[in-house]
Amino acid sequence: MTEVLHFTGFIRGISYRTYLTQELKEINLDNFDVNKANTFGLIKSPDTEIAYAQWVSPKRTRSYPFARIYNTYNSSKVITIIPVIKDEGSDGDRDRIQYSTISWMNLLNIYIVLAYYETAEKSAKKGQENKHKLTNQQFNNEFVKSQIEQILTYHQSALHWNKNLFEERFTEIFEKALDCYDSISRTTGVSIHSRQGMNSYLQKIIEEFEEFKNISLKGSQSASKREALTSHKLEYLVDGLKATFSIENYLGGVYYLTPDEIFHENETYIIQESKNTSKESLPKLPDIQDGLFKLILFSNLDSLILNGQTVAFITKLKLTGKNVIGSIIFPNTSSELESFLAANSKIFKSNQKEIIKKLALETEHNPKLRIEVTSN
Repeated sequence: MTEVLHFTGFIRGISYRTYLTQELKEINLDNFDVNKANTFGLIKSPDTEIAYAQWVSPKRTRSYPFARIYNTYNSSKVITIIPVIKDEGSDGDRDRIQYSTISWMNLLNIYIVLAYYETAEKSAKKGQENKHKLTNQQFNNEFVKSQIEQILTYHQSALHWNKNLFEERFTEIFEKALDCYDSISRTTGVSIHSRQGMNSYLQKIIEEFEEFKNISLKGSQSASKREALTSHKLEYLVDGLKATFSIENYLGGVYYLTPDEIFHENETYIIQESKNTSKESLPKLPDIQDGLFKLILFSNLDSLILNGQTVAFITKLKLTGKNVIGSIIFPNTSSELESFLAANSKIFKSNQKEIIKKLALETEHNPKLRIEVTSN
């Protein structure tokens, strides 16, 4: 079995500049409908603005929510809209928000808007006609908008907002979400997952907010360890070891993270996210953005400790694709970048070349970040 290293780290503050962002489409607050708007953008009100990104499920591994947040990250004030629960019917998945997600947003100063699905339809997709599966789930837009209006005039930190939201309103929102699923089940005839388990999960939250952190962090920690023991056949992760991280900040929060891998080179540990494509020469943009977003926290670690000893480290995004000639690691000189692009002039499309140039900028302005582009 692969050896798993257990690191602890400390984050004092976050400083990061993104360069691979897509343009934020502007929308007036009065016209904002979370169900119709772009999945990320800029909400304008008469005297201020706020960047937003939305999740379709509370689970971080579905539909690239981190890529969407990455696109908003340079804005002065950022919100992310997350459903507290998503039930896809008894023949589908059910995901609920994890405290670790809240910790992550707290660390990155991102305001959370809690949402719940109010309506849905029975899936009529091919092969699903006789299954208990829901589709076209729609948020209660007024509830989302009311929180956005409050945040627009809110002058304290995202941590403060998120803490109040979860301590004072989470239970009521969670119960409302469960009531809506009961109603959706009645109107669609689609059976959903048992409410009993959810009620006991909620009961623990009511008893003590701290317990919520513990339940979810334990889950996050064990998921982090499970992930660390899983080998990904398609990711060609041949460089190093698996590792888990317990990251703390000065507010006392602990967050458990698992990078794709970590390896040791010249007395330095390299924390790596890997993105591979077997069809193209470069992974797709949301994949790259997802990898970069995950490295924001790692690249802002003040210190990293293994077995009681402080160790040197850098963070790295490794991008592998087919038919790439040679390889390049950023930061690098502009002449080396030009010769790499010239060697691959027939391999990379023009938009991929632009992405590679922006990746070079990202490493120039974020000192603990390296990016490698190579063949798989």
